[in-house]
Amino acid sequence: MDRSILVRQSQLFPYTRFLGQKLFEGSSSFLYVLGNTACNTKQTFYYLLKGRLTWQPFLEQAAFIGLDAIGISLILTLFSGMVIALQIAQELTKQGAGEFVGALVAISILRELAPIMTGFAVIAMVGSAYSAELATMQIQKQVDALKVLHVDPIRYLVLPRFCAACCMLPLMTILTAMAGIVGGMVVSHVIGGLNYNNYLESVWRQVQTKDIVGTMLKAGVFGALITLFSTSIGLQTTGGSKDVGDATTRAVVWSFVAMAIADYVLSFLLFYGS
Repeated sequence: MDRSILVRQSQLFPYTRFLGQKLFEGSSSFLYVLGNTACNTKQTFYYLLKGRLTWQPFLEQAAFIGLDAIGISLILTLFSGMVIALQIAQELTKQGAGEFVGALVAISILRELAPIMTGFAVIAMVGSAYSAELATMQIQKQVDALKVLHVDPIRYLVLPRFCAACCMLPLMTILTAMAGIVGGMVVSHVIGGLNYNNYLESVWRQVQTKDIVGTMLKAGVFGALITLFSTSIGLQTTGGSKDVGDATTRAVVWSFVAMAIADYVLSFLLFYGS
């Protein structure tokens, strides 16, 4: 065989091996995170159904989620409603369909933007904090100390956070949805000259109970996913301080991806064909 061909093959092989190694490591890490999160989810629901939730940590975590994330959630959803109204109010008014502006803004906010924006805020402010906190505890052997004291870390660390997120995100989403609808109403009046009463009448006429229930269900599922992935990745961290930052980044990425997939599935199940 020509010597030049052998040289090229010898140069390509390390790159091929490197690519295969990275793909294997990536798939292994992917499956490990999914498996670990699934196991933690099973244990969390086991303790929840057994009534092992302690109220003081639950209330502390609920206050932490609400106080940390509600401000940025309101701002994100407020401006989302204002942008939607900015895009459609003037054009629909010109076409004689101004009575539909409020309905379009409200349905867009309730079905999609309010839970999504609230979830984004919670991931940024709370999910990252959870993963960093639990990763630090894991590295400093505090989680092992809990196990020595016969305290299950899932019951003590994960369960209160899980329940707090599932309860707080639906409440926060309703508040942020109201902010988005009000922001759309103001912009519709200023840009499109739409009367406030006509806007609100359109909202009340078109928004149904299933829209409100659906957005609260979405928010609860998002809260569960964010908490489970953030805490699970934090608890499986090993190494040093650099690994705490890596765990936080991975927790944020996993939470975003899980929330996006859940959003599509829930939107299909709740609103498709309605």
